[in-house]
Amino acid sequence: MDSIIRGANWYCEEINQRQRVDETTLPQLERDMIGMVMGGGFFGFEMPAEVRPLTAEMAVNGVHADLKNRFGREPGDWTTLVYYESLLDIFPAASNGEVSQAGALKLTGRVVFLKGLLNAYSQASVKGMKSSGATRLRWSSIVLYHDIFNGKTVHKFDVQNNVLIIDGVNYTAEHNRLISA
Repeated sequence: MDSIIRGANWYCEEINQRQRVDETTLPQLERDMIGMVMGGGFFGFEMPAEVRPLTAEMAVNGVHADLKNRFGREPGDWTTLVYYESLLDIFPAASNGEVSQAGALKLTGRVVFLKGLLNAYSQASVKGMKSSGATRLRWSSIVLYHDIFNGKTVHKFDVQNNVLIIDGVNYTAEHNRLISA
């Protein structure tokens, strides 16, 4: 199913950023790679390791004290961000390309929860009496990334609870069960 974004927004704690948001870049999902050569082999191979630390960047128009005061906080005093998208399906569900009888457009949704720290705050320069750009925010030290598409968990990385869920499958359930005492 291919979709286009029809609208998006985000909240910082319970404050709606609808009138402020300029640009949002969600975390890049990437794994560290470990190079290895098989014994007696001639070919290198990269083995995937842990998920790299996540960073999200956002830009807002203007300067807002309720966002700026999130900078400088320590681990444990996390900020919760919620990003959502309204998505429009652009292809019919049938694999043969036939359009369904209803022909109605189908909207789906995506919600991403982040919990981390605002570790970089960069206000744009001022030229004359006007700002020359948007204020940039970089969220890192992210301890929760929960990506939900149309009600189904696609990814959940929860550092504090040692939870790794991919496509609804909890890969850490057995491990966490074994180490709980």
